[in-house]
Amino acid sequence: MGGFHGRNDGLRYRRARRLRSNDRGIVSVVGTLLALLVFFALFGIFLTQYLPLWMTENETAFTAQAQQSAAELKSNIDFQVAARSPPVLATPFVMNSQGVPVLAQPTSAILSFVPHLPGVFANVSTSVGPGNGGPFHQNFSLGTLQVSLPNRYFNPQTFEVENDAVIQSQIETNQILLYPPSLQVSVVGNNTNLTLVMVQFYGNATQAVASGSEEVFTHFLSEQNYTVGGTGPTFSVTFAIGTHYRCSWATFLQKALPKGGLKLNTGYTIAPVLANYCGVTNGAAQDLVVTFPHVNTLTLVVAAIGVVVGVGVE
Repeated sequence: MGGFHGRNDGLRYRRARRLRSNDRGIVSVVGTLLALLVFFALFGIFLTQYLPLWMTENETAFTAQAQQSAAELKSNIDFQVAARSPPVLATPFVMNSQGVPVLAQPTSAILSFVPHLPGVFANVSTSVGPGNGGPFHQNFSLGTLQVSLPNRYFNPQTFEVENDAVIQSQIETNQILLYPPSLQVSVVGNNTNLTLVMVQFYGNATQAVASGSEEVFTHFLSEQNYTVGGTGPTFSVTFAIGTHYRCSWATFLQKALPKGGLKLNTGYTIAPVLANYCGVTNGAAQDLVVTFPHVNTLTLVVAAIGVVVGVGVE
């Protein structure tokens, strides 16, 4: 007879195996590595996706602030010219965009004032002078105030105030005259009346790169008025400007003059031809000549404005 065999003869029991200390260390390292991988993945998405969007919004707001300041500066100057007002007016310019703490530095603006810039001028000549005298001729050297925004995420922008106009430019072939000068054309019947306001800047050449904001102070210095015609036959008026932004000036004049009642070729001409207005100039100033062949009355106002960038008034 076979003997009785206990359960231990047919089955072997396995005892639970406890993790040793080196096994627990491996699990901790793997967990840490996985956490780091998740962190770097999220951080990479933040750097490549969210950070550019954040800075684009900051620089877009920065550009809007610069545009608003340039418009306010022109408004202050127009008020001073119209009122012949000696009080000083201040226009603040924000010089830095908002940044992203630790990750992205703010974008800084460059504010430049040049009272006499080579190639930037205005010239007005008429075939009949004041009092129906001989030919009349006036040449004006115009200063400029420029705000350059070297944006890194939004398109770089430049705002320039010249000859009572505000011009916005991204590249040489992408520019617009945002706020027009005081140029008025009135055609009533057969009478053509023309009003031109020239604004000259005076002061010390200044360039500012600062944090926070920078004040631009303007004050009225003097004004000269000329009236030509009013009686007698019509006469011709030639208005020539030298500028780094001929494209914007030509585009503005092509739209503004017909609204005043003038027709191209009969009421006015522009040289050079339209096809040559916009193009790469490599930073060189260019001339634009507008001729009005039949004018009954010309009113020319030449205003001198003192400009100070920073603290203090001349």
